[in-house]
Amino acid sequence: MKKLLLFTALIFSFVGFAQDLDNNEAAIDSLETKIKRLSVGVKVGIPNVISLSGEYTTPLLNNRIAPYIDFSQFDVNDDETEIGLGYSEFGVNIYLGDQGKGLYAALGAGNLSTDLTFYEDLDNGGRGKGTTSLDIKSTNLKLGVKTGGRIYFRFEFGYGFTSDIPEDITITLREIDGSNTEVDVFEFPTIPGVGTQGILIGNFGFGVSF
Repeated sequence: MKKLLLFTALIFSFVGFAQDLDNNEAAIDSLETKIKRLSVGVKVGIPNVISLSGEYTTPLLNNRIAPYIDFSQFDVNDDETEIGLGYSEFGVNIYLGDQGKGLYAALGAGNLSTDLTFYEDLDNGGRGKGTTSLDIKSTNLKLGVKTGGRIYFRFEFGYGFTSDIPEDITITLREIDGSNTEVDVFEFPTIPGVGTQGILIGNFGFGVSF
């Protein structure tokens, strides 16, 4: 009788240990596959140069839909031209997998704000200065890949389709030390990644996911 009771106790102990082991393995699997939904970091490339970036992976379509936003502000200057640029983009990343990482396609709307200042010698020998502003809006299509984990890295490349980029700009120059004015036509200045038909997009990003 004592042997039977001991054997029965051993069986129940083994069953309980096996259940605890299964529960622990399930908990580990759950932690490993937990979605890190919020990602914040920076992107370096063109046309953004360097920008702040944010992304949130929603539960939609089994964790495949992730809205994002990018923002940057920078200057490109030379002897004849000063260019103040602001770049913003928002859209959605669509992941092929269901973990908020890996390969994805992106559709976004970009806006490149330009404050242009041109300098040129006037016919009377003075120095002229003219300014204008231009917003270049684009529809962006991109492919990218993002790593998982707390620290993430991503690569993106694509193209922004736009019809807002002029080939040249007519500017009224005003003499810096006087009131004389002169009208001249300038070629649209060189901006990295920006052509007459659209905007080339390519960047490397990194940051933290929560």
